[in-house]
Amino acid sequence: MDGGSSNDDILTGARCSDPIIKNRMRHCPIYMSLPPATKMRAFVRHLRPASKPKQMSTKTQSLITLFDIPTAKGAETWSPNVWRIRMALNYKRLPYQTQWVEYPDIGKVGQEIGAKPTTPNPDGSGTLLWTCPMIIDPNHIDSDGKPTVISDSIVIAKYLDEVYPERKVIPEGTDALYNVWSQFIGQNITGKLASLLVPLCPNVLSERGKEYFITTREKWWGPLDKMCPDREKGWAGVQEGLNKVAAALDANGEGDEKRLRVIPGREWYADFTLIAPLLWASTIVDKKELEALRGWNDGRWGKILDSHAEVLRIE
Repeated sequence: MDGGSSNDDILTGARCSDPIIKNRMRHCPIYMSLPPATKMRAFVRHLRPASKPKQMSTKTQSLITLFDIPTAKGAETWSPNVWRIRMALNYKRLPYQTQWVEYPDIGKVGQEIGAKPTTPNPDGSGTLLWTCPMIIDPNHIDSDGKPTVISDSIVIAKYLDEVYPERKVIPEGTDALYNVWSQFIGQNITGKLASLLVPLCPNVLSERGKEYFITTREKWWGPLDKMCPDREKGWAGVQEGLNKVAAALDANGEGDEKRLRVIPGREWYADFTLIAPLLWASTIVDKKELEALRGWNDGRWGKILDSHAEVLRIE
């Protein structure tokens, strides 16, 4: 053995102050048979603190782009269709950015990004229209090697659940239930609010948006000022519809924690579908009408809006 050298003494642990290391080295026949230089390298490695495993670099998720329609103030969401997807993105905690598109430019932008048109033109021309919301998801590439582009709010919601399954907004197996709920809300809230709100929408739009909105909607539905000649009667219809929705939520049981959600204890797309027309009204109507709306059914609608503040961010 080469035990006479000072280096070997260090390697064998003879001069090591750690008795555990000394004992291990002296009683390891393989180690003791190594040449001195090899023993030195082995010993140094033994004393060296274990290095921390390298943290795998995680690829930063690219921002999803949400296309929305601005108001005259700028970055302010008002469309109930866009609100549903904005709430879904916020709830799922997905990083995104907003691209604001004026009404006259929606069709052009939709074609440029490769979005599918979503609805037949109500003017009877047989053409199709592009609508907001639309999204571009650069984190998922389509069959053509391009970022995925999706249009139509319910299609977008289902897509987001499919490719980002955490915090699903439409729980598995509830599609049929959601369809029934969506129709229920359409009949009792959105449809009843429409005659009150559509004539006022131009008031919140830019000059370009206002001109386009009035021209197209009057071509489809006739003069906007004739849509709701009696606002008091119109609001009575809204209140009647909200009473039906309140009765449906009451089936969950007693207490706000059960009566302010479609499924108590969690958020899902059915809640966003309920909230979206209320948010539309919040942007369009005057303060007096909004306070009345929030206060009906013992203040339930104001409570519902306030309890969803976390998902109402605009990114």
